[in-house]
Amino acid sequence: MSNAEALTEEIQTLVFLLWSEEWIYKEHKPELYFRIRSHEHKLKAVFREWFYYPIYMGEGYVRLIKRPERRVLDPNPTHSLKYQMDFVLYSCVLAFMEEKGEDQQFVLRELLESIKAYYPGGPDAISWSDHGVRTSLIRVIKTLEQERLLLMFDRTIDQFRDSEDYDLLMQVSNGLRHVIRQTRLSLSEFSNMISLREALHQEEIKEGMICEQQIWRRLFAQGCLLLSELSHDEVIYAERHGLRMQQKLEEVFQGVFLERYASTWILVHDKPREGKSVYPAYNTHSHIVTAIGTHLRDRLDRGENWLNHRGYVVLYAKDAFDLFVSVRRANQEYLAKSSLSDRALWEEVADYMKQLGLLKVINDEWIFSDALGRVAGEIVEEVPQKEDVKRELESDQNWLF
Repeated sequence: MSNAEALTEEIQTLVFLLWSEEWIYKEHKPELYFRIRSHEHKLKAVFREWFYYPIYMGEGYVRLIKRPERRVLDPNPTHSLKYQMDFVLYSCVLAFMEEKGEDQQFVLRELLESIKAYYPGGPDAISWSDHGVRTSLIRVIKTLEQERLLLMFDRTIDQFRDSEDYDLLMQVSNGLRHVIRQTRLSLSEFSNMISLREALHQEEIKEGMICEQQIWRRLFAQGCLLLSELSHDEVIYAERHGLRMQQKLEEVFQGVFLERYASTWILVHDKPREGKSVYPAYNTHSHIVTAIGTHLRDRLDRGENWLNHRGYVVLYAKDAFDLFVSVRRANQEYLAKSSLSDRALWEEVADYMKQLGLLKVINDEWIFSDALGRVAGEIVEEVPQKEDVKRELESDQNWLF
């Protein structure tokens, strides 16, 4: 696929849907499943060239394998693995599942006995009477269930936390083969997700992974990329090849544009896309984010120096919360009424901003992307709109994802 070859609207839509869905089962979404299967070869080529990600087409499912990134804006991974024991148990359960075989059923009691055999140090090194060990395994089982590698039936794993004698039935899914092949690393060697991401990153470099694909991954995942998140070699690559990357994107992905600022890159779309949430949107969270961005932009325009040395607005947690409260009070007549407290609503808005890549939190510092100033203006009172008026508004609006 040449860099100048524009994608069809259908291929482009499926690319963004795969980014948001990751797992597509025929029994759950038959129409989407067959749409993807009908463009299988083209989609595989796109994801291989742009992101170095494999797509697996199995019997009744499609999966996009997205490996953990070394640096991410949201510090909370989508799974629940936290501690070294989690990773050790994860490795043991995967080994058991691989030996058991796809589509095979087993009970929890059988898994517990096998983990003792796999666990480093021998059977006496782990005890299921330990509440912390049981809690760790619960995190592992839930992660595997979320990844659709384990199928659960009429019971959940949560009750195992209170009783080591608890039992339930599980089944290995037919997607296991694609996970086992993804890395040659021993997961039990890593104590946290940061070290695992770094090891996976180095593994990909050895396999020919290049900086450009790492950058596209982050942009397509969140739409907003803080350049401070890039490694040294990626920063150099972005400086040298940023213009070419921008031109390549706009030639291949129709209606998608790359805007490059001093400290941030963002993807801008000319219309909402199937299966994707948009910003700005017609809801309270989006309105508040726009108001915060407008407030910060106005104060910077008045000469207030809120920027750190990288060009971002950085506030402590208390100051960020106070800013939100003042913005909510100033715009309350335009916002939909909410019974949520200031703290509860702020937590929801902050999570929304993290998902968009507009905010990240490191220790007690809340770092706001300068992309917040990309959409600014007063909040207008929401009134029912006729469809033709709404379409006219949307046609003039650029959307961030």
